[in-house]
Amino acid sequence: MKKLIVIALLVPMVFMLMNCGGKPKAKMNNIPEWYLNPPKAEDAIYEAGDAAKQSMGLAKEAADARARDAISRTIEVKVSNMLKNFMQESGIGEDAEALEFTSSVSKQVSNNVLRGARIVKREMKTEGSMYHAYSLAEYNLNSLIQETLNEAKKQKALYNEAKANLSFEDLEKEIQKLEAVGQ
Repeated sequence: MKKLIVIALLVPMVFMLMNCGGKPKAKMNNIPEWYLNPPKAEDAIYEAGDAAKQSMGLAKEAADARARDAISRTIEVKVSNMLKNFMQESGIGEDAEALEFTSSVSKQVSNNVLRGARIVKREMKTEGSMYHAYSLAEYNLNSLIQETLNEAKKQKALYNEAKANLSFEDLEKEIQKLEAVGQ
């Protein structure tokens, strides 16, 4: 009876493990070369993205977004990381049992405005009932330089405005002092 129960429990587990394989992976020779090795240039940043979806339009949008996201992370990324490592041993001699647990969590955040980033290459492939989109985005570094200059000008203008406001406040205080003396 115990053997029957064990077999009854093992059979569903075997089927579950067989199904964990999921859908077949894309063949490596079907992946665009520029996806695996984006171009390099001194005046531009190139990054690739991909997405497999049942909707062709959604696959395209997601691949484009992932390519732009990769550019943003290339420009600047804030990384938070945590590693937990737990080890425990209990018992004596040969009867001792050891337990070990390791957990790693990483979070990457990027927040940039990418004016002028554009998709320069795109390929669509079908994989069964799915559409697989590959996108290559380009961000001209002149755009980045111009964006940085514009931000610096904006900060300078804000500084000058604050300075002017302080000067006007100082002027008003001086005028109030003069008016108080004249009364």
